[in-house]
Amino acid sequence: MNNQLSNISTQYRKFTKGQYVKSSQFNEFLDFFEDQDRLSRVMLQGVGIVCGLKPQPIFIRGQLNSIQLSQGAALTTDGDLLTLNKTSEVSKELYVSDLKTIKIESKDFTHFKVYDNFKVRYPAFSIGATGQIELWELATSEEANSDFKPINNLTNLEDKYLLLYLESYEKEIKPCRGVDCDNHGVQQIRNLKVLVTTSAGIKYIIEKDKIQKHPLFIKNILEAEMQERVIVERLILDRGIETPVFSSDLKYLYQRVLQNNGFGKIVFEKVNAISNLLGIEAVDHQSFKSKLEECLTQKTGFQYVYDVVKDLTETYSEIIAQLPHAFTKCFPDLLSFPKHIMLGKLISNTQLDSCRHQFYNSPVLDDEKAVKKIRLLINRFRQQTQNFRYSDRFEDESSIKITPSQKLNSLANKAIPFYYNITDEFLKAWNFDKTSNRSSKDNLAYNVSLLSSDDHIQKPLDFNIDKNTFYNIEGHQGMDYYEAFKQIKQIKDKQQLGFDVMGLSLLELKNNKDLYKAYFNEYVDKNPGLEHNRGVGRGDTFIMVYDTAGTKTQVVADFTLPYICCTPKIDVKLTLPDSVICSKAPAVPFTVFPMNGDVKAVVDEGLNGGVEIIDGKYFFNPSLVSSVLYNEDISFTVNGKPTDCIIRVTPQSYMKVEVISVVNEGSSATVNFKVSGEGFTNYTYTWDFWDNGNWVNLDPDGEGNLKYIFKDINPDIIPTIKVNVSNSGCTQNIAIDDWYDAPSAPTVVIDSVEFSKDNCCDGTPVYIEAEINGPTSLPLSAREFTLEGMGYGGTSLLYSWTKTKGPKATLAGVDKPNLKVTNLAAGDYGFRLTILDQVSGAFVKAETGVTVYSDDK
Repeated sequence: MNNQLSNISTQYRKFTKGQYVKSSQFNEFLDFFEDQDRLSRVMLQGVGIVCGLKPQPIFIRGQLNSIQLSQGAALTTDGDLLTLNKTSEVSKELYVSDLKTIKIESKDFTHFKVYDNFKVRYPAFSIGATGQIELWELATSEEANSDFKPINNLTNLEDKYLLLYLESYEKEIKPCRGVDCDNHGVQQIRNLKVLVTTSAGIKYIIEKDKIQKHPLFIKNILEAEMQERVIVERLILDRGIETPVFSSDLKYLYQRVLQNNGFGKIVFEKVNAISNLLGIEAVDHQSFKSKLEECLTQKTGFQYVYDVVKDLTETYSEIIAQLPHAFTKCFPDLLSFPKHIMLGKLISNTQLDSCRHQFYNSPVLDDEKAVKKIRLLINRFRQQTQNFRYSDRFEDESSIKITPSQKLNSLANKAIPFYYNITDEFLKAWNFDKTSNRSSKDNLAYNVSLLSSDDHIQKPLDFNIDKNTFYNIEGHQGMDYYEAFKQIKQIKDKQQLGFDVMGLSLLELKNNKDLYKAYFNEYVDKNPGLEHNRGVGRGDTFIMVYDTAGTKTQVVADFTLPYICCTPKIDVKLTLPDSVICSKAPAVPFTVFPMNGDVKAVVDEGLNGGVEIIDGKYFFNPSLVSSVLYNEDISFTVNGKPTDCIIRVTPQSYMKVEVISVVNEGSSATVNFKVSGEGFTNYTYTWDFWDNGNWVNLDPDGEGNLKYIFKDINPDIIPTIKVNVSNSGCTQNIAIDDWYDAPSAPTVVIDSVEFSKDNCCDGTPVYIEAEINGPTSLPLSAREFTLEGMGYGGTSLLYSWTKTKGPKATLAGVDKPNLKVTNLAAGDYGFRLTILDQVSGAFVKAETGVTVYSDDK
């Protein structure tokens, strides 16, 4: 056999007029240009079947009558251009080839004979030194001679395969007779044969063919692998609506599906089979499976284990979609099929025949995108298996995020899920087009740390999302349900996203008026078709399933319904005067729309959220709020629909302010104070040192110490020091009396005093007494108390009440015998009663103290 491209001519000679040309010089010239012509075909166009050449067995009355082969074109790896032809004229000159024509639609082969490869010993057909595969040569009725048999004698047609073979050799030189041998050269024989072989023969040929071993021809490789659907309503259908559903039941649904498909084992096998033919390292399935089994030991995240296997099947679908387009060779192997072309199985029902050569384009005609994309997708498959991560700890450290994505497009066009650890290599493997354009950092993802710093990538919801039909919602599984609901709704409302949110409790809800919550069993029974999609489509409902343990609620799964379901459409509004209130503050009214709306606090069962009804109106009473809710945001619903109204209750704390020492220096006095109490540094302190209404801010140091200098103080008029202590709505009023010790005066001893008789004690003296009756302590819940003043002596008595210390309060009857005190706050109060006789001018004072204590003390 003579392969033209086995040795390629690289030079030739030019001849001058009258020059004697040797055969080697002339042949060198021919070989160079023929080699260049062949190389141009192979390297710049491609190899394989260009078109046509399709066999069709023709049967008459159940017997094979002929094998019809349509006209076509094919290129061998030796650069031979093959077409069907027939003889149009036979030359009468010795050793000159017959003239042929290719203007034919098809050829009908009606005869056959055994073909012997002895002339050429073509390697693709030869076995050992003398053997060969089974071969039969076909001929038309015009070409057949006595050696051929009718085609209806060809047996076992189901095991027959067709070949085009260009028989190529030099005709043996015979002695010259009667003519000058200088007129003739060595004849190059090129006979195009249509051959038939068996399955064993075609298998032998393919084993030597380095090009045709293409991933497309792996058995069942184009059969897409689909993830089995998890049907949630089976929990109700199989067991009944009365049987409680636990989070472990939900996990089992997904675990069973994953175990049934071996955690994606068949997909790994197929991808690795493709990788093997492309010379790419296999992906380890066992380590991936172990990682998934470990994730399934946790209470949450089992849906993401299902998701990653589903992602891998989508990547595989993208791979096999490219295989039919991946017939491109930059440098085809020249010995794969230098003189033959496989035409396929004689009788075949498959459109894609692995025993028929495809056409492998040159990169000039095809930019190799399909092959490059397959390699990138296999790398993405590897990156997905290596970078999948999920753990409860990871979820705890996450925050909820909504990322615009796609619903029906390929995985490459979707936002990268948050359960992948994103690296630079991962980003480059995610989307072929973006990587080709050097914009791999323009992918959207939960984790944006490695993405482009452009705002439309970092904050995609702030920009046009008309093309996005889906939203990834991530970071909520494992969170407290109420916190997750609040965050998702805030993002949804702020960005005006077109979906709704609901929560399903695995624990049965009693007296439930929150239309955004429902009992899992009842809801699924009425709304079958829940699907987990790792988010929600536009116009759909996102559903979080949560479990309850004591006072804690935890999101364990999420689903989607393909419609807006079961939430109220009437707008509701709810406001309070402040967002922070003290636990001992009086009740404040809600502003409710609609006015007859039913207001509920969103708190765990058994806790009091502070909502009360007074005279038919809704109030928030902080004193009713359960102490475990202090310093936590309390939200509310109106007619079961969540609102934006939130309030935080801060507990009333009691600070102690004492005068530690007073240092007198002339007319000045330096007073050193000591402040103590739990968390005293978190409070703000406002002082009225001179009891004149001039308040100044002065906070103690970290040890609770501070001082103030009184200048030109009058020892006879010592002011009451007032302190207002406040923090997050809670206030405490403190009054400090009798804090000043005047310097000791010189001791004077008077032995005797003589009074003038005319100037002493004229008339009868008047004696007045005062008494106060009333409580000395009472709880804050009493809300008010009354002090009863009684005067003795005199003829016309006047009463005057003053509050000497304590928190703010409302005094009624300050000029009456009885004093009513309302609007109380916890603390120590002091009151002074002055009784004056209008006739004599004599007066007397009496004082009392009342302690108002917290109900929880």
